[in-house]
Amino acid sequence: NGPEAHRGANYVKRPDGRRLKVTEKNCEELAEKVEPEWEVSRHLVDGDIIIFNRQPSLHRMSIMAHEVVVMPYKTFRLNTTVCPPYNADFDGDEMNMHALQNEEARAEARVLMRVQEHMLSPRFGENIIGAIQDHISGTYLLTHTN
Repeated sequence: NGPEAHRGANYVKRPDGRRLKVTEKNCEELAEKVEPEWEVSRHLVDGDIIIFNRQPSLHRMSIMAHEVVVMPYKTFRLNTTVCPPYNADFDGDEMNMHALQNEEARAEARVLMRVQEHMLSPRFGENIIGAIQDHISGTYLLTHTN
């Protein structure tokens, strides 16, 4: 697939370092040329491990690993219960996503950086992942029937 269809690719990089953009016109031609030494910049798929961070990264919990769930549209969606470590309050916050490039990095992120490994705050030892502030009120209002 080309760049427009999911489970496609945006670029391929040849062994000589030349990077070629995948388009609808050339995707089949490039697919035939690709060899094992070539790098393919593919789309993320369900289950991929990525790293999210919100700057400034002041503590280890402001950069954590998440598992990808592909959804429509080109936006990041984050469960509101994992927002406190990022100090994310949805007032125009900028989040950065890093797609890991090799199996060693993915394994390290799965073991050391997943949200499940950072449930307790290193600062005061209490649970930091969970519903806070308006999350609880909003959930009540969305599910409450008159």
